[in-house]
Amino acid sequence: MSTLAIIVIVVVALVVLLFVARMITQRRRIAQERENQRREAEAAGHRSMAEDHRQQAEELREKADSAEDRAARHEERATEVTPDRD
Repeated sequence: MSTLAIIVIVVVALVVLLFVARMITQRRRIAQERENQRREAEAAGHRSMAEDHRQQAEELREKADSAEDRAARHEERATEVTPDRD
């Protein structure tokens, strides 16, 4: 009778341990999935910001080119209107 009780206790203990291990594994998996989703969202945000910065840089480049052209025209006009010093 005591051998049967020991076997039952061991089996119940193993079942409880397996249940606890399964719960821990599921929680870790869920935590890992949440972390992956968080990181993916963060990465998407960084990619979006990088694209915005590239677009701003391109706009600034275009403005700088336009300003350079205007400056060149002003310099050219300044040389045209400068009085000759004979």
